[in-house]
Amino acid sequence: AVSIAVFPVQGLCSYENTWHAPRGTDRQHLGVDIIANEGNLLYAVADGTISKLYTVGSDKLAGNGVRLTMADGTYFFYGHMLKIADGITIGSKVKAGQVVGYVGKTGATNTPHLHFEVHPLGGAAIDPTPIVSAVDGCSATAPLAAPAA
Repeated sequence: AVSIAVFPVQGLCSYENTWHAPRGTDRQHLGVDIIANEGNLLYAVADGTISKLYTVGSDKLAGNGVRLTMADGTYFFYGHMLKIADGITIGSKVKAGQVVGYVGKTGATNTPHLHFEVHPLGGAAIDPTPIVSAVDGCSATAPLAAPAA
């Protein structure tokens, strides 16, 4: 079972389970969309390494985003970011609670939100809604304290 140490979005925010909801005629939704104000902080949900960056130029669907990979290969995909945080590059080691970016609406969306996916052991996506619900932080508006290095 996958769990996260930190909720990925600075509140106020909201979300509902849209796992496998249709997206267009040929896709299903593989994440949870956490709606929040553009520019709100996005946090690393676990300790790990940034293993991939996405940009509006290279990924028209996801827009700006990151892949955060844990030691066991489990990864979390963050999409539609306004921007990736300064200093976050491929290979960056991050701690749970560290800012990795900012809520945006890049890629194929018009609503500021975080598209968040969970891929256990690097495999297929699973429904992330119960995982984020377990640490729901949508009412927490104050920024988290920076984690110890």
